[in-house]
Amino acid sequence: MVRDELHAIQPAIKATIEDAVRNVLSESVCSKEDVEHVVKSYADAARTAQKNVIEEAAVAQSSKKVVESVVRQLDADKVEREKRKFNVVVLNAPEPKKELAPEDKKKEDLKFCRSTLGIPAKDIEVCWRAGKIDESKPEYCRPLVIKLKDEDLVNEWSKDGKGHKTASGHWINKDLCAADRKANFLSREARRKRTQKKD
Repeated sequence: MVRDELHAIQPAIKATIEDAVRNVLSESVCSKEDVEHVVKSYADAARTAQKNVIEEAAVAQSSKKVVESVVRQLDADKVEREKRKFNVVVLNAPEPKKELAPEDKKKEDLKFCRSTLGIPAKDIEVCWRAGKIDESKPEYCRPLVIKLKDEDLVNEWSKDGKGHKTASGHWINKDLCAADRKANFLSREARRKRTQKKD
């Protein structure tokens, strides 16, 4: 937008410079060619200044968009963390039988939490499956998300976010937002590379 506006006023700038030069320099002192030369010099200088303004505006606009995007993402991550702060997640927890009614599936999942994972019923607020069933992957089990009563229980069952392996061999981890999962992945990758260098 800034670029378009500056290009649009170029003819007005040139005309203003021509009038100013003609008013200051009489024809006896300055020929028509001199006037045109001076006007061209001013026009070149004006174009350079315009280019700088356009570049600075583009950088500022780009930087502003980046900052706004980052701030929006940070806000979204904060909301996601808040929503998940009482949750733990279990991978590879077997899916209840397909033929069961939705309420019976929930009962089966709650039973799995109590009997297999060993989480007392009094500590569980609710549990559900994340995502949709993929008919093309019959062996795939959706993550089981368990909302516990408070954050202390989350820390207890996830070993302060490090993950807890139950006697049944299932891992219980904190339910992290996408940004935190990515950060954890990058941290593990960096640690793995450091370990490989030592070997």
